[in-house]
Amino acid sequence: MKNLQLILSFFISVYSFGQDNNFIENGSFESTKGKLKGLGGIDIAEGWFSPTSAKADVFINENKIPEIATGANKFGKEEPKNGDKYAGIVAFSYGDKMQRTYLSKEMKYPMQKGMKYCVSMYVSLAELSKYASNQLAFQFTSKALQQEKGALIGPSHILHPQKKVISASYGWEKICGTYVAEGGEKFVTIGNFTNNEGTKNEKTGKTTFKGIPVIAAYYYIDDINILQTDPKKNCDCGGNQDQVSDAFYHKIIMLEERMDAIQRIEAHTTFFPFGQAQLQEANKATINVVIDLMKNNPEYKLELFGHIDSVEQVLSLKRPAFADLAHKRIRSVMEYMISEGITKERFIATPTDVVEPNEEILPEDDEHLKNAKNRRVMFKVVLEPKK
Repeated sequence: MKNLQLILSFFISVYSFGQDNNFIENGSFESTKGKLKGLGGIDIAEGWFSPTSAKADVFINENKIPEIATGANKFGKEEPKNGDKYAGIVAFSYGDKMQRTYLSKEMKYPMQKGMKYCVSMYVSLAELSKYASNQLAFQFTSKALQQEKGALIGPSHILHPQKKVISASYGWEKICGTYVAEGGEKFVTIGNFTNNEGTKNEKTGKTTFKGIPVIAAYYYIDDINILQTDPKKNCDCGGNQDQVSDAFYHKIIMLEERMDAIQRIEAHTTFFPFGQAQLQEANKATINVVIDLMKNNPEYKLELFGHIDSVEQVLSLKRPAFADLAHKRIRSVMEYMISEGITKERFIATPTDVVEPNEEILPEDDEHLKNAKNRRVMFKVVLEPKK
C-alpha cells in the first residue's frame, strides 16, 4: 500500500509538471471585458480583482480618457512591458493619506506541497509619486483575501531579495524569486503586506512630467508569471538579484581658485546606483553646481556622456529594464537641469552602452567599487563658434 502511494504521488507530480506550468492567466492584463471608464477599473481585467474597497487601476494604450492611458496618464508615463495594458497600485502612502491597493487573482491550479514555483513581475515607479518604497511583494493563500478597508498585513512570500526601495521611474524592474508551496495555495495577491513602520520609504526628486503629485509610492505592474519548475532547481531570475552590489559612489569635488568655469564644470561627474537612472540627493548636489555655472555662461552648450557598468551591459541584452540605461541616465540629468532653468537646446546627449572604464578607478578597488565608479554621467563644455 505504501509503495502504491509513492507511485501515485510520482505520477501526480509528473502530470502536474508536464501540463501548462504557468499558473497565472492574463498576467499582462490584456484580456478585458467591458469598457474602462476611469481609475479603479481592475475588474475589467479578466480574472483580476482587488480584495479591499480601494480598487487597483488598469491602463490601456490609446485610451480616450487621458488619466487611464498608457504612455502618459494621471500618475506618470510608461510604455507597457508586454502587450498594450498594465495595472497600477498604491504600495505606500505617507500618513496613509491614500489607501493602499492590491491585485488579486485565482490561479489556474492549486499549488502542490513541496513543489517549486518561479514567480516574477515587472514594476515601475510612476513619475508623480512623491515617495518610493520597498516591500512590494507576492502573497499566496488557499482562500481569497478580503478586507473592507486598510492595509492587508501578512507574509511577503516573494519580494526583491535585497528589500531595496524601488525608485526607478524609467523602464521596468523585475521582482523575481523561488516559492516552495505549503500546499493548497489557490490565490495570489500583489501589494505591500508590511506596516508603515516596517516599510522603508524615500522622497523622490523633481520631475518634468506635468501633473499633480500624489503623496504615495504608486507603481505600475505588468508581465506577471507563476511557473512551476523543476523541484531540484531554483529559478533563474536574471542578473542574480541577490548577488549584485547596490554600492553608490559619490565624491566631493575640490575646486581650485585657478580653475576657469569650463574646468569647474568638467571636474564634476554624477554617479548612479546599480540598474537605476533616478537621481539621488547626492546627484542633485553635484548637478546644482553645474547648473549655476551654465547660467553664468549662457554661451556654453553641454555634452552629457552616459555610462553603464559591465554587469548592466550584460543584463541589457536580456532584460528590458536595463536596455538603453546610459541614455536614461542622461535623460534624468537633462530633465532635472531643464526643470532648474537650463533650456533643452543647450544639451548634446552621448549615451555609451559599451563599458568605458572611469579613469579614477584604482588598482586596489574591488569589483563592486569599480562598477560603482563606472555608473556615471560626465560633463563636457562645447563652445559655439563666434560669428
